[in-house]
Amino acid sequence: MIQMIILDLDGPIIDCRLRHYTCYSQILAEHGFTPINLEDYWQMKRSRVGIKELLSASGAESITEAFKKSWLELIEQPHMLELDLLQPGTTAKLQSWREKRVRMVLVTMRRLIEPLNHELARLGLDIFLDQVIACPPALTGQAKAEQLKNTVTEISPEHCLWIGDTEVDIEAARLLGCRVWALTCGIRTEHYLVSLSPDFLSPDLTYVDLSACNLP
Repeated sequence: MIQMIILDLDGPIIDCRLRHYTCYSQILAEHGFTPINLEDYWQMKRSRVGIKELLSASGAESITEAFKKSWLELIEQPHMLELDLLQPGTTAKLQSWREKRVRMVLVTMRRLIEPLNHELARLGLDIFLDQVIACPPALTGQAKAEQLKNTVTEISPEHCLWIGDTEVDIEAARLLGCRVWALTCGIRTEHYLVSLSPDFLSPDLTYVDLSACNLP
């Protein structure tokens, strides 16, 4: 049976589309460029379009390096985090796992700990989490797995499930020997996630069924 769940935050638990788009739009506006609309932006991001190509849609590829710098400075600021929303059904699902005494570990690519903790409290997530691990952005799956191993004690791969929405999560789970459940509600398309052959795939967290893992 599953005794530990490793969870990614942005995408599986939090709908961060508006925060990402607002940050992108603000930076472009500051440099005198017109952003594309939210729908097109999010589709390009989910399709793994690079920053330079994304900016070129507004003729703004010349500000690529400045954009990257401003993005890191803005994306985790409190006023940006206020734009995040819980994915539907998240609280009820986490509560059901808490009642089953499943250990829940959050592993998220965030740089700033204080704003992260404030957001978790604002969204009522902190009461469900046994441990919170913040990883540097752009960390590889291997590095994410190593950081988890160095931080979390008593990981038993056969009793552990990793839930995420990117190739980094899938790679990290496999390196740890955990089953991985990919969700399509985040920042990668279903088509791309299918190509990575996760153990399980579903639209969002509400579809995750621990009994389906068939672990002893």
